[in-house]
Amino acid sequence: MSRVDLFNGATIKIEGTNTSYHTYTNWGLYITNTNCIGDPEQYTKYVEVPGRDGLVDLSEAISGRQVYKKREIKINLAGPKNKTTWASTISTIRNAINGKICQITFDDDTLYYWRGRVEIKDFSSALNLGKFTISIPNADPYKYSVTETTVGPTTISGSGDVTITKGNMPACPNIVVSDKTSTNFTVTYGGVAYNLVAGNNRIPSIMVGGPDNVTLAFAGSAKVSVVYRSGSL
Repeated sequence: MSRVDLFNGATIKIEGTNTSYHTYTNWGLYITNTNCIGDPEQYTKYVEVPGRDGLVDLSEAISGRQVYKKREIKINLAGPKNKTTWASTISTIRNAINGKICQITFDDDTLYYWRGRVEIKDFSSALNLGKFTISIPNADPYKYSVTETTVGPTTISGSGDVTITKGNMPACPNIVVSDKTSTNFTVTYGGVAYNLVAGNNRIPSIMVGGPDNVTLAFAGSAKVSVVYRSGSL
């Protein structure tokens, strides 16, 4: 067993460029804390009503579900290097990821990634040992599946339904339409019909993967796939 197998590491991928770095493989650094992921901060709203005991909880009044604002991620890194190289090493790491939106995948949870804007903080070195923190103070509250879920393709001839099973995180899906032979092709969600075009269709008001199964009702003739990314707290 190699030494790296004894420690948890993380892969850091920069969004936009897809450039990736591993905390041990690329930098030779170890994660020294076990509490990297903070608790999700839930949105709450309480209203005081005169003449009524207690408070009225409106936290879920608009969305109908729990809503989370953010969570904090702190990854403490440390490792030995020649003391004359630490200044250039921390500059290289800062130039690579500081201030950028990154996806963080931990070695012990490779099916998911966390996402947020990275800050490099609290660097210090003594002799050959250096340490610093990768901080994401406003990380997304959910971790995202590294692979998307695809339902379909389903052939719709005249009309037909596609049901998306419930999950842990609501997501706006990409509805992919192909082989469209009817002039109009629509999807109905929440009692509202939306026109779909051939190719990709992302409608912000359509959400799947939340606490309930969702049935999308299609009308027209085409093949349709529903693609979304699931997540978990």
